[in-house]
Amino acid sequence: MTFPAGIETPAKPALSPANKLKARVTDARHAAPVRGDAVLAAGERAWLRVERILGCGLPEKWNPFAYTGALAGYTFIIAAATGVLLLLWYDTSVHTAYASIAAMEAQPWGSGLVRTLHRYSSDACVLFSVIHAIKVLLARRFTGARWIAWVTGIIILALIWLDGWLGYWLTWDQRAQAIAVGTAQVLDTLPIFPQPVALSFLTNGDINSLIFFAVFFAHVLLPVPIGAVIWIHLVRLRKPRFLPSRKLALVTLGVLTVASLVVPAALAAPADMAVITGEFDIDWFYLLPLFVTDRVGGVTFWAISLGILVGLCGLPLILGRRRRQPAVVNTPACNGCTQCFQDCPYEAITMVPAEGKEKLVSLIDPARCVSCGVCMGSCDPGAIKYPELDRPAVRDRIRGWLDDAAGPHAVMFLCADSAGRKLQVDPETGLCDGMPGWRVVPVPCAAWVHSSLVEMISRKGGRAMIVACESTEPRCRLGSDIAQARAENRREPEFKPERIPEGTFRFLRLETGSDHDLQQAGAAFLEGAFRTPLRIAGKARLVAGGVLTTLILVALMVVLSQFVYVAPDAPPSMLVVAFKLAGDEAEEAEDVASELPHMKGMKKRTRRLPVTLRVTVDGMVVHEQVYEPKGVRGDSASLGTIELPMQPGAHQVEIALRGSGDDDSQKWDHVEQRRVEFEANRRRVVQFENGFRWDGQEIESSTAK
Repeated sequence: MTFPAGIETPAKPALSPANKLKARVTDARHAAPVRGDAVLAAGERAWLRVERILGCGLPEKWNPFAYTGALAGYTFIIAAATGVLLLLWYDTSVHTAYASIAAMEAQPWGSGLVRTLHRYSSDACVLFSVIHAIKVLLARRFTGARWIAWVTGIIILALIWLDGWLGYWLTWDQRAQAIAVGTAQVLDTLPIFPQPVALSFLTNGDINSLIFFAVFFAHVLLPVPIGAVIWIHLVRLRKPRFLPSRKLALVTLGVLTVASLVVPAALAAPADMAVITGEFDIDWFYLLPLFVTDRVGGVTFWAISLGILVGLCGLPLILGRRRRQPAVVNTPACNGCTQCFQDCPYEAITMVPAEGKEKLVSLIDPARCVSCGVCMGSCDPGAIKYPELDRPAVRDRIRGWLDDAAGPHAVMFLCADSAGRKLQVDPETGLCDGMPGWRVVPVPCAAWVHSSLVEMISRKGGRAMIVACESTEPRCRLGSDIAQARAENRREPEFKPERIPEGTFRFLRLETGSDHDLQQAGAAFLEGAFRTPLRIAGKARLVAGGVLTTLILVALMVVLSQFVYVAPDAPPSMLVVAFKLAGDEAEEAEDVASELPHMKGMKKRTRRLPVTLRVTVDGMVVHEQVYEPKGVRGDSASLGTIELPMQPGAHQVEIALRGSGDDDSQKWDHVEQRRVEFEANRRRVVQFENGFRWDGQEIESSTAK
């Protein structure tokens, strides 16, 4: 036995008439089930339940969960605009950046408000982006033709995070210090820099202003590629929701402003490379990777980051299965009305010239078609064929039902994502135990239904009801809106009252889980009710829902943006030793063979000997290691940086370096001896490059011994 109307099901053995196989309404979805569909569906149901509790019946124009993607774009615009304004007060020098931001804090109603609004809008952008991604994932709207939107969405989120990470660097407080050190550790894993970036953050005097300006430049320019990827993300959608409704936009801006005034953003202590940071507030939306950079090496960080990025971008391939068949156009039957072109939510239809046709005809791009079926309800001449649910076949089946005097003469077109999605329907008779008195036709989208089907049912003395989904993230995007506009005679092809007598047709929008409302509406219509009695939330409940939703979202944004971060266990004090020393040449260098005058007399570069570093504290050797020369041929200087825990107090420290081939293990080329005072929660840094430096101060090297 097989399902009619192209509903895909796995092959099963034939059943006896007494145990006839029934199809679920949700099986008519336009997207084939993905791997792990049951788990994602359970997550979607739980999410919708939470939305229903929080929203308390909020209308769409006021519901932030209906505009998660649009609110992400809107808050991104706010962040970009406030970022431009901050340039009026911000000083881009690493030496004065902290002071300029501290001056902003002193003006909570002026530049301080702009800065806090910049921060909270950035956090809100990430928050709504993540919620939007979760909803799309749970709704299984990331496979097939939608893979580009999914992948570009992940890339947008990654770029926004990177922009925020760099932005926090520019405050140059303790947070920025941790970011700079973590970034240097990660970058030094890559073989792209001539010397470790971490050397630029050993002492306050080593900080390179050019690096700081490069970070500022990248932070300011990253919104440009972000905007380009957003355009790719939306280019395949008709009427994309890049911005929320005007009222919701004003409310969002007002809420962010109030939050900025009540809980202004605060600076941490100023950055000091000599201080061992232990505890400070961080913005978890952007600085969560500090947990990784502070605890594991750069290789592990790259493995985790790239694994997450590739895994998320690869979900369409990992979880996706065979796509539903796309709709196709019967070109000779197309009259060029362009209605399907105007209705397609995914820009999958274009109008092209055809031989023998005066008007342009429709052409469906199978790579963009998601098989939603909206174009089926748009086409008056029936020139579009939808393989998954063929309109002529459905018409013939309904005609047979209406000719059967013994059976029900009421037909319900039930969206696969609306209320009653779990109902079991006999595909041959349309009978359903959950909807007595009705014949049920599961459809991928309410907009699949053409007015001619309803007209035929009315002519034969039957009744018709279309039930569309009501969701903050509808699977077919504009499908329910288009279906409602047709049913209310606001969009072609209209459901004309002169052809559909009053009392024979109803259109409803119900969200998933409203099974009781569906049964109530169906029973009331059969009894001849002029209107369908449904539960409508009162004003008090709507206000409560709006306040509750706003408070929860604001609390998430504010709390997670100022949550305490505790660095991993650090020693009470620390000695840092860094050096750059070229060992002696391992062999005699040969002359360069060249006729060029400027190259005569030059020597070829040869491999250098490794460098040995020994650190002695209070007469005890605490570190001794051989460092190989850098460079592809081993012809560059050796580099090394170590961190040694110390107890506070005075200690006798000796640093010894040897880069010669002398066999005498007691002879060192460069030696530094000093009695050093170590303070709690601070570090002392000794560097060598053409001489020793303590904490960035040049000193005279001791005699080699």
